[in-house]
Amino acid sequence: MHTPVNSVVVGPLGHLSLNRPESINAIDLEMMRAMTEALDAWAEDPAVSAILLDGVGDYGFCAGGDFREILARAAEGMTIGAVFFRDEYRLIAKLAEYPKPIVSIMHGMTMGGGISLAGHASTRVVTDRVKLGHPETGYGFVPDGGATWRLARTPGEIGTYLALNSVDLTAADAIALGFADVMVPTERVGELTAALEDDGDTSAPREKVQRFAADPGISTVLTRRDWIDACYAADSVDAILERLWAFSNDEVVAGLRAADSSDPEAAANAAEAADTLLRLSPTALAATLRSVRAARDGESLREALERELRLARWFTTQPDMFTGVQALVAQNTESLHQDAVPDWLPADLAAVDIAGIVGAMETQLRHSVFPRGLGIPEEEPA
Repeated sequence: MHTPVNSVVVGPLGHLSLNRPESINAIDLEMMRAMTEALDAWAEDPAVSAILLDGVGDYGFCAGGDFREILARAAEGMTIGAVFFRDEYRLIAKLAEYPKPIVSIMHGMTMGGGISLAGHASTRVVTDRVKLGHPETGYGFVPDGGATWRLARTPGEIGTYLALNSVDLTAADAIALGFADVMVPTERVGELTAALEDDGDTSAPREKVQRFAADPGISTVLTRRDWIDACYAADSVDAILERLWAFSNDEVVAGLRAADSSDPEAAANAAEAADTLLRLSPTALAATLRSVRAARDGESLREALERELRLARWFTTQPDMFTGVQALVAQNTESLHQDAVPDWLPADLAAVDIAGIVGAMETQLRHSVFPRGLGIPEEEPA
């Protein structure tokens, strides 16, 4: 019988493997519930001292949320659609606050919700073949599942750039920017798993992982930080675009000229970044910028998840999410980046409902991520 998650205990290790390789392990409700059940059981099992989270299949760890399920549930109504996100965020909080060490292994495509699942583990491994990213603005949505909390903690304005432009990251980028801790070559992942399963080796899981660590190389994204900081520090997406265009034309922006950047292709890269923004959902871009900036204001992960749920619920009422996801499903490729520009509504940044976005972020929900009585404490652990 096929199950969306393989769960097995080997030695001291509880091993969870996402098992929907035909959809690059896209997250659905059944998967979330199976993971929650296993994690709850292992938290109380003294024979299990650590958890390994990985994914079945060569294409990737997890492509994020199952678009078809999200679309179907959102179409059923705002409250029903929010159930998917609420359950996902509860699972992410459980992983982040788990009482035992969790090692996650991200390989191949690891996008959106996939980063959220693996990215809050206590030890985060990427392989040399990983490709991480938050492609949400390309299909009319916003980075969620704790993503804005993580993005807000990257150096300078890099998190803003990654979130708005749906940038793909390499293993070197992921480690340099705080999305992962260690790179392990693909061919050594089997050895790493065996070491974690070895009950004769009492070393901590993180120590075992470090034995297989390899040099990930140089982060390309980090070399672009000077012009990213200069351009993406602006207060609106329109202003960011103006700075990118000016910078790409060798004008001085925030004291920096392209010719003086540490990125030898700074002007061309800034121009490409501007062109990318023009293809993405204006509503998603405006909401994403506000969401990432809000996460900088001393929010805890739990507070970020609550805010992200409010915004996700609002997006289930907006046309761009349906338009973007439908276009992506129709594209039927392994890429999560659109080949063509969908018919965004509105199509112009000036027409975006900023008041609606702000209201969605600030309006408390009756059914939040962490209501009382569900076994998840309201207060942060001491």
